[in-house]
Amino acid sequence: MFTKSLEAINNHSVDGKHTIGSSKLPLVSIIVTNYNYGEFLEECLDSCINQDYEFCEVIVVDDASTDDSLKKLERYSDSITILSNDSNKGQLASFFTGLKVANGEFIVFVDSDDFLDHDAISAHLYIHLFQKPPVGFTCLRNRQVSKNSYLLNDFHMDFYNNNQEIAYISPRVIHTPTWSWSTTSAMMFRADLLRLIATENTDDFRVCADYYIVHFANLLGGSLLFDRAKVNYRRHGGNSFSKNFLIGGQRPTGHEKYHNHPGHATLQKAILSKLIFERERFEPYFSNLEIYAETILFVAPLNLVLSNYQLDNSLKNALVAKEKRVKNILKEQLGIKKWAIKWFQFHDKFLKIKSVKESIQKCYGVRLK
Repeated sequence: MFTKSLEAINNHSVDGKHTIGSSKLPLVSIIVTNYNYGEFLEECLDSCINQDYEFCEVIVVDDASTDDSLKKLERYSDSITILSNDSNKGQLASFFTGLKVANGEFIVFVDSDDFLDHDAISAHLYIHLFQKPPVGFTCLRNRQVSKNSYLLNDFHMDFYNNNQEIAYISPRVIHTPTWSWSTTSAMMFRADLLRLIATENTDDFRVCADYYIVHFANLLGGSLLFDRAKVNYRRHGGNSFSKNFLIGGQRPTGHEKYHNHPGHATLQKAILSKLIFERERFEPYFSNLEIYAETILFVAPLNLVLSNYQLDNSLKNALVAKEKRVKNILKEQLGIKKWAIKWFQFHDKFLKIKSVKESIQKCYGVRLK
């Protein structure tokens, strides 16, 4: 019964064929969020429906579009679930609107101006089901495509895989050393984790909603990067990050001024409020109070936490006890980035010297002793 889908998953394997015994393959909920992207909607939906993994449901959340999106969605009414917000609520609210009706064990959020390769879902599942450690979410590499779907390049500058085909990003102090993933459409999350971090306070993340869910999910469960380009991120002039310079690709994709990106303080407040105000929900997931306290300090420094939240003495003491360790972790993370930049600069100079040397040898026959 599952032969076709299991074969699709195994097509991505780097370590032989995998079996599932008498268990069942999971359902994946693909939640497409749309606002006035009618011109791209059909290509997006066709790519979601025509996956080589059979067990998918497609849910579209239209965020009060004023273009022809709803007319185009009507053509798919027999094969997808269509939800419509009564007013424009933004991306994060639309994520959680779709999540409320999703039945899958895994969730993929797809921006309606992007589109997937036919084997994107099976690639995610290969990592989730058969690679260690188990993580909160997986992330594939993006391609960059033009408004008309022409390939611009086959990589995403923020995708930080350390030249490994499969790379693990452990829970860490947020914002350091940098954003390490692709964009929303290239990720697959565990549904139960998303339900744990779901919030009604979504206005601060009307755009760049992945800023909230990615940092929070990685904080709790870590992530695995799979260096396979299976998702197509469209640069069409209307999306926030299309204003990044593609030549060189060095401009950060999370600029508060130019991309309406939520600020660091906004993210810290959103995550801290969930962790602290809903402590009875989160604390059981940690092996002890100290690890829970360390996670809080991964979000914000001790003085910020104590000055903004009323805590009982047990948690205060745990935070104080963990402060030095988290400061050392932060220092180490920043140090690694600093030395990596120095190494890159040194390596770049080395390659230039090597190139000049080889040119001289070739032109003039200079021999090394």
